[in-house]
Amino acid sequence: MSPKHKPAALTRQAPSAKATAAKSNWIISTLVIASIAVVILGIILLKDRQQPAVALSAVKSSIPAGVTDPVRSVLPADQLREALAQGRPAVVFMHSTSCQSCIDMMKVVDQVHPEFAGQVTLVDVDVHDDANGPLMQMLGLRYIPTVVVFNSQGQTWQNVGLMKPDAFRAFLRQHALGN
Repeated sequence: MSPKHKPAALTRQAPSAKATAAKSNWIISTLVIASIAVVILGIILLKDRQQPAVALSAVKSSIPAGVTDPVRSVLPADQLREALAQGRPAVVFMHSTSCQSCIDMMKVVDQVHPEFAGQVTLVDVDVHDDANGPLMQMLGLRYIPTVVVFNSQGQTWQNVGLMKPDAFRAFLRQHALGN
């Protein structure tokens, strides 16, 4: 059989220039869209780090009234309300006992907070306790661990994620105590 007379099934045609260009354009477009999505996600995740969290008036008016818990006599929302009513700085630490970053941050809080115990009220919030839901919602909890600091004037700052002990000390000094 001569090359001129090959059956149609045996002949292979190279893709056309248009098909190759269309495939290249599709790949480039997909990569550009994926890159933009990654940048936007990064901005969203970093946006919440150490920025003012909520207004004091929103905190005072939205903290749910406490219900006595048989295990703990004061709910975190009540602890926060009392500290704010007394004009005391407070640090609200929202975490889980099953998240490794939270567990690591708990160690940092346990290490550093005693240095500030007489000056800053620690409000410990377990995100899995349903009683804490309204407080977490009011503070805009999105990721854990999250620390929200209230100074004596009621201004707030928020940090999302694990901090090293020195960074946590500096965060408390700067935002809770204004030093």
